[in-house]
Amino acid sequence: FFFQAEDGIRDHCVTGVQTCALPICTDAGGMLDLPLRPVVVMMRVPEAGRCKTRLIPVLGAEGAAGLAAAMALDTFRLVESIGVPWKIAVEGDAGRWERWPVAVEPQAPGDLGARLRHALRDGGVAIGTDSPTLSRDILEAAVVSTAEVVIAPAEDGGYVLIGCDDPAGLFEGIPWSTETTFSAQIARIHALGRRLEILPGGWDVDRAGDLARLQAEGGPAVRRWFEDARRGRAG
Repeated sequence: FFFQAEDGIRDHCVTGVQTCALPICTDAGGMLDLPLRPVVVMMRVPEAGRCKTRLIPVLGAEGAAGLAAAMALDTFRLVESIGVPWKIAVEGDAGRWERWPVAVEPQAPGDLGARLRHALRDGGVAIGTDSPTLSRDILEAAVVSTAEVVIAPAEDGGYVLIGCDDPAGLFEGIPWSTETTFSAQIARIHALGRRLEILPGGWDVDRAGDLARLQAEGGPAVRRWFEDARRGRAG
């Protein structure tokens, strides 16, 4: 989603944290009767030349935007499947794309910390659109977590999900988009004395080297995009 995790982060041990037992669904397939955090999907408008710019040398501007749109559609499908309130926080002109399924709001100005703080101002769970292995079980676990902060690490040193009850002070002093983003965020959470739950992690699509893995592990819209690309119709 946003950031970058040290090797072996999925096996990290942090004292004083809860761990999640998955799944958390009832036999009827619905979530347990627990308070639910809303979800905020944070994304850039999938506009050619303004998103997934690291993929443009391989896919072209239109191709990178088309793939970003496909990943967004798969993320929307995931969030809709768990049946909680949700919205989309957008960077860019929302009028440049028409496939918004729910309410859209602009992201706040400033760095990622400022944007997260604004997106989670009323509490909730923030995710991005470029983490293809973020599963329904993990997202459900985040929305029902009773910890004050819940987080899922990314392989590159950041994280693919963060949820909280109150974002005050949570994102101050975090080095964004580095190999120490996750560890710095954990240290900040502990410094604030917040109860923390760490969920299973995932990975982000950032570079051309991620495309083969994405083709194998992506959702339905992403698989369609790759099929169209194979036939010369992607964009």
